[in-house]
Amino acid sequence: MPLPKRRGLALTIIGAILMLVVAPAAAGIGIWKGVSGGMNAVSDTAWVEPGGKVHVTGGEDQTILVEGRYSTGESLPSCDVTGPDGQPVTVDESTARLSMDWGGTAYSRAGTFKSSGAGDYSIDCSGHRAKVLSSSVANDVARRVLVPLGIGLGIGVLAFLAGVVLLIVGIIKLVNSGRERAQARVAAAGWPGGPQDPYRR
Repeated sequence: MPLPKRRGLALTIIGAILMLVVAPAAAGIGIWKGVSGGMNAVSDTAWVEPGGKVHVTGGEDQTILVEGRYSTGESLPSCDVTGPDGQPVTVDESTARLSMDWGGTAYSRAGTFKSSGAGDYSIDCSGHRAKVLSSSVANDVARRVLVPLGIGLGIGVLAFLAGVVLLIVGIIKLVNSGRERAQARVAAAGWPGGPQDPYRR
């Protein structure tokens, strides 16, 4: 009598691959794509040295990023902005902490200001160099970081859960088929209780 086929091995292997390879890879790709895609816009923006000027082309809100990471309880550098007409511009200091790391540099949002029109604006953030981006670009950076990140992590979680289910099902099938194969060997060998047992009635 042929032995029963071994079942569950393929499911076990597929489940392990999903858990140990696919899930981490999906999460890693999502993080890399999100961070690299969004932060390139920040890294390509030139630094403004303390007291230096940045050219603004329109009346859109501008976001100021300063170098460094500031934890809760630490004060962010205060930024002074002077418009093209030599008048001070109101800066709304950031209340929500937003910090990003890219290329070995940390960036923290220090505040926003609304430009009164096109021209050169003087920026001084308590002696810290800064980057000035239009708020639409800054918001787009956040979106470009978070969307691929969320997709990658979501796929990674789904792959991990599917891998767990397949692994459990595969192990159960392996155990059951192993038991069936052991019973078939016993029966084929004519051990007590098997079909070849001369004393079996």
